Amino acid sequence: MRDLKLNHQQVNGGNMSKAVLLSMIMVLAALTTHAAEIALLETPVKVTASLNARDEGGYAAQIGVHNGPIAQLVSTVVSASTQTEAERLLRKQVLWRAPYLFVHSSCGHGRNLRCEGETVFKVAEGAAMRLGDVIGTAPAVYSQGQFLDVYDKLEGQLRVAPELTPRFVIVLDDAGRQFAVNAAATWSGNADTWRVHTGRLAVTRPGSTWSESELSEYLYALVSNAALARYCNRHNELQQLLNDAQRVLSAGQLRTVADALSKVAPLELPRTWRRPY
Repeated sequence: MRDLKLNHQQVNGGNMSKAVLLSMIMVLAALTTHAAEIALLETPVKVTASLNARDEGGYAAQIGVHNGPIAQLVSTVVSASTQTEAERLLRKQVLWRAPYLFVHSSCGHGRNLRCEGETVFKVAEGAAMRLGDVIGTAPAVYSQGQFLDVYDKLEGQLRVAPELTPRFVIVLDDAGRQFAVNAAATWSGNADTWRVHTGRLAVTRPGSTWSESELSEYLYALVSNAALARYCNRHNELQQLLNDAQRVLSAGQLRTVADALSKVAPLELPRTWRRPY
């Protein structure tokens, strides 16, 4: 970069306006504060990151997974008190499990389901292809050749606490260029939680009175199971759930359930309703 030399006559003699001078100073400030790129991984593909300190603490990072001159970006927040510590944590959050590369992303300290997730790349012939994003932390999101995600589309739909957001585990297969939902594995993989929710629903009888918290828990169990059944095309199980709910819930409560279920599309990939990391 060429040195910027301004003498007193140039600044005050009218050859350079104050606006131009201010612009040049701002450009120089941006250049000097630009985050340096650090290397996180060299093989099988190059992975780099740039770090910027946040006013509220920690560091914001842009992680680049490179295909030659093109970088596919993943954003994250690192809870660290120094840049050295942030770099160390970032290196631990890039995981290689041939032929897949997992890049972790975090929102910091949020309570929403998507605060912690992994971006999954498939590497072939030295090039990385982004398969998609999953909720969770590697290596727990990858098991026996399949990927595990969380159905979070109904977050906020029932106006309940975040921990009572209707959800279930989605099992995904590598379909070549993107993920594909494995309906049979998703259904069987949620058998235990289905039974837990079914037990909660079974203790409620027509005409029962309940507190607001009990109603929230009932709706959580009902919509979680009903959404799973609809998502996996289990029509008989879904209809039985709705028949039982009609004997317990009010008309307004049933409308809330129907509105939530209307947003569930069978075997829909999470990438259709989520922003990428």
